[in-house]
Amino acid sequence: MLCAISPISKMASMNETRAFHETNEPYALPNDAQEWERRNAQRHQLLPRSQALLGSIYPEPNRILEIGCGSGAWAIQAAQTYPKSSVIAIDISPLPSRALPPNTQFLQLNVTDTALPFEQESFDIIHARFFFLHLRNWKTILTHIISYLKPRGWLWIEETDIYFRDDGPHGLGPFCKKFNDIYLSYMSSRNVDPLAGSSLSSVLQDTNSFSQVNCISIKCPFNGNDTDPRIQLMGRVWYSSLQRVVKGLDPKLIEACLSPEVMEVVIQEAGDPLRSSYWPFNMTWSQKK
Repeated sequence: MLCAISPISKMASMNETRAFHETNEPYALPNDAQEWERRNAQRHQLLPRSQALLGSIYPEPNRILEIGCGSGAWAIQAAQTYPKSSVIAIDISPLPSRALPPNTQFLQLNVTDTALPFEQESFDIIHARFFFLHLRNWKTILTHIISYLKPRGWLWIEETDIYFRDDGPHGLGPFCKKFNDIYLSYMSSRNVDPLAGSSLSSVLQDTNSFSQVNCISIKCPFNGNDTDPRIQLMGRVWYSSLQRVVKGLDPKLIEACLSPEVMEVVIQEAGDPLRSSYWPFNMTWSQKK
């Protein structure tokens, strides 16, 4: 049994200096400078694709909303791309101290239990990244968010699945499989779907709110083993991100047998050069009817 590898007493030493969101939502990742640094590194890797898409879907938006803004990096990028637009960024936790463009406003709000202080159908673009995979009843919340989007406005969502996959001949290693089992069971018991990213496209279509739903899914092997140099680099960045993620998991997940020692083996297996392990990155951009 994986639990036998490490006593639970080691839980505190791994997370004693990490800060987590003050929320009842089962958000499994920290909320501190280390986490913002990790997410900013991911964002930097995604920046060229993001800038190209942001500039093409809506040439001159008046109002932009980012939900779950984290460090505020994406909102700042949007404000700089559209200096005449009003950009509002919201999150359940305070924004880290940083200068904001004059056309950017931050509001500390919890979208899961509060009616947002905005008029219905008042935003041209709504963006969320790595947001729905942490939420209870994410489909209901998605419907609520769609109501704030203008007709012909764009909903842009970027999600991953926290679930290892491997399409190579060797398949997943046993510890990555065990991580999948434990994490899926833990989050499902809290009514959270860690596979939300893979079902986004079909869920958006089922709302019947959009004239078009576009989706791409990118496989970036953690070991960087791909013929495309861009995917190689992205895979290495995601592997570095994975190393940080597993060292900052919610202590309750460690109680569920994902000890530091177990997670070290998970990291090794994920980066095994003989395997092709990855988490899919899913990007959707959908235009409201």
